[in-house]
Amino acid sequence: MHEALQFLDQPAILRHARINAVDGERFGVVSAEGHRYWLKPALGCLLQPAVGDCVLISLSGDQGYVLSVLERSQAQSSELRVPGDLYLNLPMGALNIQARDGMALDAGPSLKVEAQSSSARFSKTEISVDRLSVTGVRSDSHWQELNEHAERLSQQATRHDAQYGDSRRQVQGHEDVHAGSLRQRIDGDWSVRGETLDLFADVAVAIDAQRIKLG
Repeated sequence: MHEALQFLDQPAILRHARINAVDGERFGVVSAEGHRYWLKPALGCLLQPAVGDCVLISLSGDQGYVLSVLERSQAQSSELRVPGDLYLNLPMGALNIQARDGMALDAGPSLKVEAQSSSARFSKTEISVDRLSVTGVRSDSHWQELNEHAERLSQQATRHDAQYGDSRRQVQGHEDVHAGSLRQRIDGDWSVRGETLDLFADVAVAIDAQRIKLG
């Protein structure tokens, strides 16, 4: 393929052409008249051309551009390319994105989202995070079933209230409980079983019941 002849010094003209070669950021095109040119995409040509595509080109003097892709030669993935930063501004209305087969987002080093309110609905979600920090005023969670697994768990609360319909706890190793004061109220039976049972008090130990059985 040879370089195109010098464009005539005349007002810009539009031509249909077909991409037949790619060299970096330049595209070799053949016009309907058989003329060949090496052109680069115009800044407004967001859809990246590919070999075989029918495109609209603009010729003016010794310059020319690929303005847009008119038709694909075959079904293939499309790429929208914008050099530099991109700012999308919608003074009015809303932005809706629909993707039949899914959507992948690669934000590189950072992702920032700001909104007065947000809503997300998923059938299944998997999240992998090296480190997660969450700060807020209030958090409410409602689950039919909740499973948590942690090699180490630390919790701090100024006040902790828990209500259970039924509760079972198993500790494989040793458990320590430290409290300023501890009060337990059992409406039904209370039983403690162990190999040994020690009860210590610095002041007094009181046992009050209608019937006390030892041994």
